[in-house]
Amino acid sequence: MSTSTRLSAVVISAAMLFMAASLTPVLAQNAAPATASSQTVAASQALTIKQIHEKLEAAGYTDITEIERDRTVYEAKARNKDGQRVKLDMDLASGDILKTKIKSKDH
Repeated sequence: MSTSTRLSAVVISAAMLFMAASLTPVLAQNAAPATASSQTVAASQALTIKQIHEKLEAAGYTDITEIERDRTVYEAKARNKDGQRVKLDMDLASGDILKTKIKSKDH
């Protein structure tokens, strides 16, 4: 390989590294607001714990002892219409029950 070819390869490699390094902060800056705004939208659309409690009561659940907000769902503990202790996962925005687990022991 001639000296001029090696020099050209080094210059091109250096230019590519510089371009990649200069683009990384720009890409990172663009990604952060999208993630933050997605979480903000989800938070603004989520029902309150009081609204979740009211939905559970309207659906016939009693002895509601716990309602917690997880990152993606509300988790609640209550008794169903048959008197069984259940753990429920509920949609943040609609309050729809996504998952019901009957507790094997009456705690």
